[in-house]
Amino acid sequence: MPSASEQPSTPPGAVPYAVSFSADGLRQLRHAVAAWAAWAGLQGQRAADFVIAVHEIATNAIQHGSPVARLALQIAGTSAQAEVRDSGHWPLEPLAATAPGGLGMGLQVARRVCDQVTIRRGANGSAVILQMSLPDKTPPTRG
Repeated sequence: MPSASEQPSTPPGAVPYAVSFSADGLRQLRHAVAAWAAWAGLQGQRAADFVIAVHEIATNAIQHGSPVARLALQIAGTSAQAEVRDSGHWPLEPLAATAPGGLGMGLQVARRVCDQVTIRRGANGSAVILQMSLPDKTPPTRG
């Protein structure tokens, strides 16, 4: 399994595509997500929004969760799905995302552009699952 610091030679069309990443691999991760989104069938602004949402949540995972996190991309029914998992723990109370000197707006951005955002908290860490409907409702075939 390649790390996000390795540039894939072909789009990551494996279903699911999974990779571990850290802060120094965010740029490569973004490129891999863009290639995967195109392979999955997301187009135009929807593809760009998916990439931005995944990047924001991935950044949050390594800034607030753990220095190394994991991304899994897959087709879930008729949606493109990204799951970002880290070993951190979310507070039980909602976070003030726009407080001065506080957190950024990554989760708010993801919620605005994705069709569904799910947060799972557990003893082994946290996961954020992002889903965006595919335009043609037909899952792509492996190539």
